[in-house]
Amino acid sequence: MRLLICLVLFACPLSALAVYKCESVQAGSRTRVVSYSDSPCPEGKSTVLDAFSSSASSTPETADSRLERQKEELQRLERSRHRREAQEDKEARKAARVWAVRQKKCAKLAQQQRWREEDAAIAVGKAADRARLKARRSGETYQLECG
Repeated sequence: MRLLICLVLFACPLSALAVYKCESVQAGSRTRVVSYSDSPCPEGKSTVLDAFSSSASSTPETADSRLERQKEELQRLERSRHRREAQEDKEARKAARVWAVRQKKCAKLAQQQRWREEDAAIAVGKAADRARLKARRSGETYQLECG
């Protein structure tokens, strides 16, 4: 039932949305008469008014003022973009420095591991056990730090 009512309401023309301003001149007196109606004027000058806009509050914007406003908006957007790009560049440089430090540390740990493995290979006796232990720990440190 509600659906049927809604369909009927939407099917009906919404005459309240259109307001016609009729201007006519009275015969003999040359007096201009203005009247408002929801149907077009039968005679005289007719103007359709938008019921949702308030013409008193809106002032026409000139091309120069619109251009000036658009230029200001463009400058604001460009400043914002430049700030954002500068921040992104700063973050990229920081990430590159962090990556370089990590690479250097991993290279150093890999070199230490190779040297300790070489030392373990040539060591004999009790020194061999200690050298193998150091080599194993060095390998574990490398895996932990550099994965």
